[in-house]
Amino acid sequence: MQLNPKSPWDEPKIVQFLETSEFPIRLAFLDKANEPLICSLWYQYENGVLWCASHKNSFLVSRLKNNKKIGFEVSTNDYPYKGVRGKAEVELSMLNTESTLSTLIAKYLGSGNAQLSSWLLSRADDEYVIKITPKTVNSWDFSHRMKK
Repeated sequence: MQLNPKSPWDEPKIVQFLETSEFPIRLAFLDKANEPLICSLWYQYENGVLWCASHKNSFLVSRLKNNKKIGFEVSTNDYPYKGVRGKAEVELSMLNTESTLSTLIAKYLGSGNAQLSSWLLSRADDEYVIKITPKTVNSWDFSHRMKK
């Protein structure tokens, strides 16, 4: 991962934010007409990689099969605004989908919403694991300007 020299956070702070944030990741990619789209997904950060999952018939998966380059962002939704964004490459796989889904469900749903958890896990055989490897990364932090 190449860190932008103007990033206010160093790599350990970026890693900490990605490991602890419960905000979804937003992926930017190109549609069939080469126009930009944004999609929000649950993610898990581990050892320099962001892991997501999406159904095999999703528009996102169909586009990622054609273009493995994306933009991404994980950021707070309330002030003080801060976050991480960058450019990345994607790999799709249908291996370990149940494990990836279980990890994402535990992070975002915990023990709540058993019905949704069961439904998501019942579709594990039809899911793709999305491995996002950041290439360039930048952070921003407006905390000093937006005191609570």
